[in-house]
Amino acid sequence: MKLFVLFLLLLLSERPTKRSFTYDSKYVEIFTADFKSFNYDAIIMSRKDNHIKAKYFCNDTYSVNAFEQYKSWSVGKNIVCLITAGYIDDKKIPIGLTIDNGVLVNGTIADFDGLVIVYATGGVVASNLKNADLTVTGGNIPAGTKLDIKNNAFHLQQFIEWAESQKATVFQTHLFVYKNVLDQKTEKTVYRERRFLTVGTMLNKTTKESEVKHIIINSPSSSTLYDGCKRSLDFLNTYKNMEVTFMVNIEAGSQNIFFLYDSEGKENDFIKGSLPISEAETLIVYYFE
Repeated sequence: MKLFVLFLLLLLSERPTKRSFTYDSKYVEIFTADFKSFNYDAIIMSRKDNHIKAKYFCNDTYSVNAFEQYKSWSVGKNIVCLITAGYIDDKKIPIGLTIDNGVLVNGTIADFDGLVIVYATGGVVASNLKNADLTVTGGNIPAGTKLDIKNNAFHLQQFIEWAESQKATVFQTHLFVYKNVLDQKTEKTVYRERRFLTVGTMLNKTTKESEVKHIIINSPSSSTLYDGCKRSLDFLNTYKNMEVTFMVNIEAGSQNIFFLYDSEGKENDFIKGSLPISEAETLIVYYFE
């Protein structure tokens, strides 16, 4: 009996529990839709009024893992969802340039074109490194300065120092859509469920104003990355009338971690990962403030 109770407590400790905190549901839309014979599950989060924010966690070189960081930080936070972000190596350290809250975790540029910046304010932007036109705001780098951090060591060092001064978070990943254009070199051979993080703009039908939206889109139908991206881009452009700024990959395979909460703080199985949060190596958390 004691062993069973111990096992039950251990199992429950690996799940984000029901929360007593809430968020305003007008900023978060959870829905499913059929479009051109394919099903899409999506979470649309509005950045209007700056209530919805993002926070990134990763394993660092001091062996403080993403899960332990999240547990400490999340006390008192109004969580919307949490998802795996980025790739890890055999030592469980993030692959590619990674800076966590201004602290350099990995200073090596990987062969991924996508560079995601999560600002201390909770905003998220992405740049296509092959365009060599990365720009940042704040700090000592003059506004409008274009950085080529992939090929210019001085620019890379400038950027790392900027991230440190701004407490910014940075990680690399595959960039599939940039400025509403699909990368034609996206992988076209492996079939499986696909999941993407997309940021773009939508027209508010009530206010007639354009709003920045962050969307987690899940395509459960097995497809290649290219087909999954192409279909998802068409769905967002056509069905939701969204102009996509960027679309990056979310791991739905070996690091398939996804937890979603409704506006009353209850865990929602609408989109569900297959692993407990205790196995998280990297995380992006969306929360309401």
